[in-house]
Amino acid sequence: MLGKRKTASIVPPPKRRKKAPAIDEISFDFSAREDYLTGFHKRKLQRIKHAQEEAAKKERQERIAARKRLREGRKEDLEKHVEAVNLALREADGILETPETEDDSTAQDEWDGIVEVLEVDHEEEYVDEDRHTTVTVEAVDVTKDGLLKVAVEKEDDDESDDGPEYRNTSTTGKTGPDARNPSSGKRVWTKERPGGPKKKKKKFRYESKAERKVTRHKERSGSRAKAKTRKE
Repeated sequence: MLGKRKTASIVPPPKRRKKAPAIDEISFDFSAREDYLTGFHKRKLQRIKHAQEEAAKKERQERIAARKRLREGRKEDLEKHVEAVNLALREADGILETPETEDDSTAQDEWDGIVEVLEVDHEEEYVDEDRHTTVTVEAVDVTKDGLLKVAVEKEDDDESDDGPEYRNTSTTGKTGPDARNPSSGKRVWTKERPGGPKKKKKKFRYESKAERKVTRHKERSGSRAKAKTRKE
């Protein structure tokens, strides 16, 4: 028995049966289907409500941030005001030198340049195409009686300490027609009031268009003639 060989089996082994997959049961939920088909308006209202809630939440956060910025700005303004008050108190006590005094001291040290002296007691003429104007610059002194024109001091052999002679240039101190300067032909104004009767003012009357045209033509012709004589 030991000498016998074991013979191999020629018959193939049987195949294993494959398990057939279980078929899932498909069931329809008619209530859920009905909710989906009929809930479009409901879901739209929910989206609107959610958007409104988000907008209200964002607006609330913006108000909180704005109030915070306002508090910070007021705090900075208060600090600046307190600093300005303290600076004013220190300047009042003389502890701190104000910048204005420093500017004044530096301005005094700087050179202002050549000071131009205004020339007085002279006449200047301005001529253009239509008119001729003469401007007289004179030195005056202001008193409670009016404007007094400083007259030229006469040089005498005997020096006097009376000072310059004044002539009144105000309208309250006019003299009569006999008070005139013989050299210049102009009226000399004094502080005394005139003794003669006051002249009656000429009544003002508007010129007509023709009169204005004639007057304008005369002025232009006169100014042109004067300008021509000066050029020659």
